[in-house]
Amino acid sequence: MILTKLHIENFGKLHNIDFDFQQSITQLLHENGWGKSTFTIFIKSMFYGLPAKTRGSDYKSERTKYMSWQGGTYGGYIEYKQGENTFRVTRTFGKTPEGDSFELFDYKTNTSIKEEKTPLGEELFGIGEESFKMTAFFPQLDFKSSANSELTANLTGVNKYQNDLANIDKAIKKLNEKRLEIKRQIPKKSEIEERRLKLGQIKSLKVSLSEEIEKQRENLEKLEGENLSLNDKISIEREKLKLQQDKYKNKSLIENKVQEFSTEINKLYSKQADMQNKAIENLSTQKENPFKKLLYIMIPIAIILSAAAAVLYAFDIIGIALLITIIILSIVLAVVTVVLYKRRSKFDKEEQKAAILTTDFKTKIDELNKELEKLNAILKDDYADVSLPESTTLDQLLQSQSNLKAEQLSLNSKIMNLNADLDNAINQEEYMSSQIEEYKDKLITLEEKYSIVEKTIDYLLRAKDNVASRYVSSINSEFSNILSKFNIDAKRFVIDNQWDVKEQTSVGSKEFEYSSQGLQDIISFCQRISLINKIYKKEKPFIILDDTFVNLDDNMMECAKEVTKELSKSYQIIYICCHSRCKII
Repeated sequence: MILTKLHIENFGKLHNIDFDFQQSITQLLHENGWGKSTFTIFIKSMFYGLPAKTRGSDYKSERTKYMSWQGGTYGGYIEYKQGENTFRVTRTFGKTPEGDSFELFDYKTNTSIKEEKTPLGEELFGIGEESFKMTAFFPQLDFKSSANSELTANLTGVNKYQNDLANIDKAIKKLNEKRLEIKRQIPKKSEIEERRLKLGQIKSLKVSLSEEIEKQRENLEKLEGENLSLNDKISIEREKLKLQQDKYKNKSLIENKVQEFSTEINKLYSKQADMQNKAIENLSTQKENPFKKLLYIMIPIAIILSAAAAVLYAFDIIGIALLITIIILSIVLAVVTVVLYKRRSKFDKEEQKAAILTTDFKTKIDELNKELEKLNAILKDDYADVSLPESTTLDQLLQSQSNLKAEQLSLNSKIMNLNADLDNAINQEEYMSSQIEEYKDKLITLEEKYSIVEKTIDYLLRAKDNVASRYVSSINSEFSNILSKFNIDAKRFVIDNQWDVKEQTSVGSKEFEYSSQGLQDIISFCQRISLINKIYKKEKPFIILDDTFVNLDDNMMECAKEVTKELSKSYQIIYICCHSRCKII
């Protein structure tokens, strides 16, 4: 099959590009950034389409990456010859495969097919896109191959068992995933040991908590005993204080009585003194009575006047007037006499009353003094040492009891917390013990499953190796032949049944990735070419080389050019480079 021309409508940065291919080698020389790799992806996509993007992979998806920068129709067409017929395949792409369109036009019959049951490249070359990318498609700086079931089937000629081989690969992949899953689930022995250590710590904690609870209970019992003792002391102190209070109360009552008697006596003395003073005052008043003085004056006057009146009357000197005067004086004298008598009588009565009261006061005062002496004697004899009761001792005892109760409450709370911690430790112990047993059972079960999966993988790999071993020798022969064209010792490098290249050394084999980048590129190139010669049995493919030799030195570059020119005799080469040093034609 030969590519003849293409047209890119819009694909990535490329827009309205027309290009004609040469039959043997088509060289595309452009600077970096022109879109050379985009050009190669376009060619591949015309035969295999673009894969659907997966969740979270927009930046990696070819469909997204090469979507038209300019807008417009996303796609183009490519023409190729197959035998005597010329075909044109046209594709446009949408955001998803459902938006794609396909048309295969046959110029010989002028008919077109618009429905693609299987990818066109798979129909033409007999291999899928992944196998095509591992063989004929050399993307820039990434052209290392690896084995898959399709390549193995084609190489060994067991194409009819291709699905079985693919299923083996799928099975191995699934089993490896299962093995990894089981491995993740397998409890590490360190985890079990950690839980055993934790269990031991929990048991120690449980013992410690039990001992602490017992200790705190003993302290609580001790406090309860102290509380009972305090209750007795408080009862005694309260009784003692009550007796003191009662005695002090009685003393206060007697003292109040003494005070009352003293006050009463003082009052009586005061009244007695007042009465005596009043009697003296009355006596003084009686002595200084003006009527009495008047009486003393009037009596002589009356006598003189009476005598004079008698004489004058006898001589009939003054007459009746004088007689009237004498009569008036006599009346006045009589009135004064009566008044004096009454006053004297009243004074005598008051004096008599005062004398009686004085006697009564004295008697009462004497009685009160006797009572007062008795009360003072009682105070002296019975209450001399009685003072105001103080509750200091009781208050101290009550404060001690309050502190004791607070301490008891604190201890009770502490014991409750310790019991809760103990219950928690017991639950943790039970849980940890059950978890350890579960881990043991789980470990045994998963280790058995892991062993079965490993043995199954080993069996499938050996079965696959048995199939792969059929092509290893022939591939290595082809591989050695191409390597020799680069003046490389073919015995140094071999391809194993997993399509991995190993370098043989005096101390054993090692991965060829440890070699220089240029040597790696040559080995990968030779590996792919040897595979191309063996794998394509239906239709020879075109080979795309995208800056494949950019890392080679001048000597190797010359060898690569010669090998490529020789290869172009059997295959159409699309050679892309960015430097004139790498030009082939």
